[in-house]
Amino acid sequence: MPFFRYKIILDGKNQEKVVEAITEKEASQKLWRQNVTIVKFLGESNTQDTTKKSLFLFKKRQRFNVYKFTDQLAPLLQSGIPLEQVLAIIEEGMDEKSGISVVQQLRRGLHEGRSFSELLKERETYFPPLFAILIETGEQTGCLPEVADELQRFMKESKEFKEFVITSSIYPAIILLVTVTMITLLFTFFIPRFSKLFKDTGKDLPFLTEIMLNTGNFMKSIWWIYPILILLLIIFYKKSKRGKLKTLKDKSFLCLPIIGKIVQDTQLSRFFRTLSIMVKNNVPILRAVNISSRILQNSIIAESFSEVTTDLKAGHNLSLALKSKYMISGTNSMLRISEESGDVASMLTSIAETGEREVKVQLKRLLTALEPAIIIMLALFIALVVLAVFQAIMQMNAL
Repeated sequence: MPFFRYKIILDGKNQEKVVEAITEKEASQKLWRQNVTIVKFLGESNTQDTTKKSLFLFKKRQRFNVYKFTDQLAPLLQSGIPLEQVLAIIEEGMDEKSGISVVQQLRRGLHEGRSFSELLKERETYFPPLFAILIETGEQTGCLPEVADELQRFMKESKEFKEFVITSSIYPAIILLVTVTMITLLFTFFIPRFSKLFKDTGKDLPFLTEIMLNTGNFMKSIWWIYPILILLLIIFYKKSKRGKLKTLKDKSFLCLPIIGKIVQDTQLSRFFRTLSIMVKNNVPILRAVNISSRILQNSIIAESFSEVTTDLKAGHNLSLALKSKYMISGTNSMLRISEESGDVASMLTSIAETGEREVKVQLKRLLTALEPAIIIMLALFIALVVLAVFQAIMQMNAL
């Protein structure tokens, strides 16, 4: 039986309460019978005790293929099948137990009279924010099948982009791993072994060999700091998802050469892709911009769009309102022309596609340049080690 989490007021204090019930409605009724004031429904819980937290920084996530789910959802809705029946069909075709559980939860929520988008927002672990936002738009405009079709196309392109990044990164990642491993072994194993043999002769080590030996000894003496650094990086990563650390991280990424441009174009491409979907489905431009702005994950770029809605309310055209300094080159001119021709949606799609192509080109260049850079770095370290060993051997022969 599932558990349902609530934020409640008990004895004048805000608390969290978990109730075991078949449906959310039954859970609410149990709380009402206890004379408890319900403040907010917090979603379902996997366990009854929410006060116990995992000792691990990374919790095991259930598997759910959101891409496969979208590929099945869109054509079924396009066929005119009711949403609840669509979910039942998808559930029948699923193999993973976790996926079946998610779909069952969605169906249960629909039976309780809740909206599909609301249910998706509560399950952000499985569905990206854009998913729920677009579904909400489809529900409000009565164009859910059309929006689902656009969402399917967007998810497909997102998956292709992720696969492109992963595939392109495999070789540089392997080279980087080999390089780090080789350098670590050279400084902590090979050089100390060789230096010990040389010192047994009672002779002084050459200057370069002495430097490398001291470096290796230092690296070995602070071995305990490496797991601490890894732990700190993990904590920083988790904490940097919100607050001042997120702002600092977002600003730092934008300042990096090449990477900053990739982040910028990626964010703006998603913004224009979402905006084009909104406009195609006749969503008012002000609401469309507000929804699309929520897609921007970089807080610095999002802040640069803060005045857009104000300018739109003042009567400015979209081409004039979008004046962020991070805007893709030529965007405003292209939008101005499309506004005159009355085909803004197609132009927004074109801008998004241009940005996505540019991101792929820049990413490919970065990874292509990274490969020889890592190889050269490894070669330089090996050359220094060989030189240090050669000097030591020459000094031994001279003596």
